[in-house]
Amino acid sequence: MRDRRDFVQTAVCGLAALSLPIGASADEVSGQTGRVASGDVSIFYRRFGKPGKTPVIVMHGANYFDSYDWIGVCQKISGDREVVAFDHRGFGESSWSPSKDYSIDAKMNDMRALFATFGWKKPIVMGHSASGRIATSYAATYPDDLTRLIIVDSGFDREEGPAGAKLLGDSPMVFPTIEAAMANFARLKQVPRIGRDRGRAEQALKKVDAGYQLKRDPDFRNPTPIGGVAGKREIEVWDALPLIKVPTMLVRGLKSDRYPPETVARVQKAFPQFQWASADSYHDIPFYAPDELVNAANRFIADV
Repeated sequence: MRDRRDFVQTAVCGLAALSLPIGASADEVSGQTGRVASGDVSIFYRRFGKPGKTPVIVMHGANYFDSYDWIGVCQKISGDREVVAFDHRGFGESSWSPSKDYSIDAKMNDMRALFATFGWKKPIVMGHSASGRIATSYAATYPDDLTRLIIVDSGFDREEGPAGAKLLGDSPMVFPTIEAAMANFARLKQVPRIGRDRGRAEQALKKVDAGYQLKRDPDFRNPTPIGGVAGKREIEVWDALPLIKVPTMLVRGLKSDRYPPETVARVQKAFPQFQWASADSYHDIPFYAPDELVNAANRFIADV
């Protein structure tokens, strides 16, 4: 268990990632927000920077994250390019799919809808945690439609994405108080920001009659739309990696459990062309070590 001094230091570091000089506009702080229609959902996004070098799309993980967690990182890599972070369907401010379509097809189509809206042809794709698997599937499925790939602490040997059958009908997560929600996530071995930062928790919850509901469709892992035809299954990571054509960097948290030594050794042996970076961080790297992640990303994409 980490002591209070460690917690305070972590919270300050995470909040510092959201700060900008005095006089910065709201758009500069939290991004220019907007929505894009994709299939049966409305996708919420935050847009940073101005057109310049190759743009970057940033995708959050699943337990529990959305674009809010990436504001600080997006600010700091958008100095010479556009950067967009968005909430996956069923998460955050994006709408829940009426047909419960959380298939890999739907998620890749959401990405392509965003690219079309911004006029992006071959962006840089960055995916954290479960979105590392989505990003890998995208790079394998559309190998000529991105410029570089950044996979952030995504577990290749654990189930984090929507693959596999999932029954519908789970109940939303509702907590009596915001503090109760934070305590729930603080019990996790790899504590995400929602378990440490009250401001983040307030953003992640909405008031309902029974208390505070997590802004996440409980059926977010459902792989096939209701009454629909099953599309592509998510390509298994180890099958997708050989299909990636673009320069790729993997970022791992040294205190995270996503990359055990045997996984690192396997990737390094099979794919020596991949670059590696590390951060002195738990799984929630954009909160615990934002500057290390920014520095690694900026070095990797500087010439693009």
